[in-house]
Amino acid sequence: MNVLALPRTFRTLKHLHWSQLTMRAWRTAQRRLLRPKRLALDAAVHVNPQAFPTPPEFNASCPRGEELVEMLDRGELRLLNQTCSFGSGKWDWRLGQVDEHRLWTVTLHYHQWMYELAKVAVQPSAVGSNAMRLWTESLTDWLESCDYDQPGTQPLAWNSYAIATRLGWSIRSWRLLSGASIQLDPSLENRWRDCLYRQATHLSRNIEWDLRANHLLRDAVGLAWAGRFFDTDRSRRWLETAQRIAVQQAKEQVLDDGSHFELSPFYHLEVMDDWLSLAILLPHAECRQVMCKTWKRSAEYAAWLCHPDGKVAQFNDGAAIDAAATLAHGKAIGEGTSITPCQGGRHFPDSGVAVWRGEPWTIFWDVGDVGPDCQPGHAQADTLNIECSFKGQRLFVDPGCYSYDNNENRRYDRATRSHNTVCVDGTDSSEVWHIFRVGRRARPSDVQIHFDDTGLTGTATHDGYRHLPGSPTHRRQIQMDRDQKILISDSITGTGEHEVEGGWLLDPRWTATAVADGWTLSSGEETLQLKISSQQTLQLAMQPSPYHPDYGVEIQTIRLSWQYSGSLPLHVRCEVSP
Repeated sequence: MNVLALPRTFRTLKHLHWSQLTMRAWRTAQRRLLRPKRLALDAAVHVNPQAFPTPPEFNASCPRGEELVEMLDRGELRLLNQTCSFGSGKWDWRLGQVDEHRLWTVTLHYHQWMYELAKVAVQPSAVGSNAMRLWTESLTDWLESCDYDQPGTQPLAWNSYAIATRLGWSIRSWRLLSGASIQLDPSLENRWRDCLYRQATHLSRNIEWDLRANHLLRDAVGLAWAGRFFDTDRSRRWLETAQRIAVQQAKEQVLDDGSHFELSPFYHLEVMDDWLSLAILLPHAECRQVMCKTWKRSAEYAAWLCHPDGKVAQFNDGAAIDAAATLAHGKAIGEGTSITPCQGGRHFPDSGVAVWRGEPWTIFWDVGDVGPDCQPGHAQADTLNIECSFKGQRLFVDPGCYSYDNNENRRYDRATRSHNTVCVDGTDSSEVWHIFRVGRRARPSDVQIHFDDTGLTGTATHDGYRHLPGSPTHRRQIQMDRDQKILISDSITGTGEHEVEGGWLLDPRWTATAVADGWTLSSGEETLQLKISSQQTLQLAMQPSPYHPDYGVEIQTIRLSWQYSGSLPLHVRCEVSP
């Protein structure tokens, strides 16, 4: 380890629970010192013949139907908006250490695409027959190449989160094919069943207490699927474990205002699907009731975090996905939530999000922590960041999240200077590093939020730059007036000479034209004036910048920025008006 990085490592580790540290040390020792051994089966593995309720299908990250069959015939597969070579006959499972397309690779091992393939395979047609052939070949090859004791399977293929997710899609596939009276080769069926059982056994022994958060909850979902599917003493213990984790994590992960404690709207929706699955799969009525109440509280929060286009804000990691499908899933547990009635203002003090939804403006303001201290892996250095829409169309956007590789895209997405906030001395307001790590964290303070019939008024401060010479502090004030004008004032106090930068990432549908004191913004018939003013001399610039509205998607857009070099304090006023 680099000695110079030791202080940063300490700042990262000091927030963790001791259980996380000891579990991570044990996993590291296991991985480096112990050779994988084939997991033993019980004397007899029985599948539960009784039907059990199945959760609704969630968002597919792959093609469907005939398109999926055609892609696989070409030796390609599209996951998370990226098409990669996958092979045919001898499939490329990307085993071993993977440094590029890590999220694509682990998604490959979720096997959701195999479930989509099975849905085509049950159709009585030539395409269905071809899909059945591809499904059989791919499963057979996966069982041979990716079983537990095969080289290179540990990092991603037998990652606990991947197993937990794969168990759900695999059991769906089993039940789908059985229900359609598809006769599999008995040898393949037995190998598949036994492998599923070994996966669940491995998951039960490797629950992600080191990572916690959404990973721990997904582990519970995987155990619940396996506990309902198999009929052994061990599988019944899996169900008990799933229930304990579910109830415990409902208390830990869902804050009092209904938000998920990782503070990412995207992962909030992901976790909602897990609460829903647990509400359906778990056998005990009291536990199911807890899951239903947790889902409903989460749904009320999600309904507020949507832009007029129906897609969630992109604070922290994740995609700007439509919330309607997730909210509609509530019908499966007798809950229905509409995203349309949320109008007016709402401050969520636990998540630290202030929301105004009205005409013509919709505004989301991040005035909270970057995430839970024990697991801020999906945090970005975006304290006091703002997203907004004008007349139903996004205007200022978050840079988003392209992938989870340790590369420039990841660093760009997490950096303060990529967000709609203020950066001092080129330093991130929170010390984000590597792929998921965070050292020093910005802490908001003096948060005051008020709403009236004109909109949102508020102030907030954070201390993310106090460690720099001169102890700079960023304070932001926002005000909406009756003329549909938004005023955003940034004050950076402290002493000494500093480089300060702020700016706004435009939605690609807007164009910007430079004028004397800012820019004219245009999209279709709509025009806005963005004016920047300060008593100090500022340099204004238009910079080509990437925008990542979804995983694997990059769109070029414009960042409108101001820069200052000189002594503090600095006061900058931004005015946006029709």
